[in-house]
Amino acid sequence: MSKKKSFRKTWRTLTELGQEFGISAMKFGNLLKQHGLRGKDGEPTQNAKDGGFFERIAPKDGKPYYLWHRDKIVQFLQRQGVEKKGVSSQEAATTTDARQLARQWIEAQRLDDEGSKLGYMMACELEPEIKRIGVDLVQSQIKKLGSDIILNFDK
Repeated sequence: MSKKKSFRKTWRTLTELGQEFGISAMKFGNLLKQHGLRGKDGEPTQNAKDGGFFERIAPKDGKPYYLWHRDKIVQFLQRQGVEKKGVSSQEAATTTDARQLARQWIEAQRLDDEGSKLGYMMACELEPEIKRIGVDLVQSQIKKLGSDIILNFDK
């Protein structure tokens, strides 16, 4: 297993965790606040730090964000009486991958529409990955992102 896959198997976004519990990322963030793992400002609490519940990610460009330790969070919340009512951990991760591919495909199409060769090259790189994840799933994410792009790959 690659290092990236292993890391992403352990560390999850609020969106992915929320999907496992059948709620939105915002509601999941509020759930963490209710149980003392996030402060009112949305930042992880000292309890979350002491328990190793999160990892701060500081990209070269952009705002830092947090990933949460999937197993520790799930076990902690279940001990607090919170029930999981959503999708599996794997389904949540696949949906996140599909959303990322959808964003990349939309960007590739925008560049292609502007006449940039980069857009075409991106699309060529993305097509096999979209097919691997599932065209229908990526298409649904494209629609959720507000785009009317239709994926139409030759079989």
